[in-house]
Amino acid sequence: MTQQQRNDYIAEKILGANKKIQHDKTWLYVPGKEFEPPFEWEFPDGRIVNSKTDFESLPEWVGPICEVVFPLLAGENWNISFLYNGHVSLIDSKGWAILDIRTGPLATVLIGTHMKISGE
Repeated sequence: MTQQQRNDYIAEKILGANKKIQHDKTWLYVPGKEFEPPFEWEFPDGRIVNSKTDFESLPEWVGPICEVVFPLLAGENWNISFLYNGHVSLIDSKGWAILDIRTGPLATVLIGTHMKISGE
């Protein structure tokens, strides 16, 4: 999954945003290349955000991601373990690590968790 695909997943599947096509911009179509018109993200609360926003690396998006993923963690009976290096790991109710979700920054682990639980 490319970084842009990951950003699209976060915006659509986790944060509930919709693509808003920018009809006032000039579109460039190059034969042989995948075409996607320029767009922005429109959130349910009315906010509009640039389509190139990296939701995973910006601290202001960690809270909204937590609000969606923490209830999923509770439903699976999984826990987050905070490590000394600033990273987190995911463990199940018996203390075993969830091996296919790598240790990393909180937002990265939460997004991986959402993908695993939702089957993406």
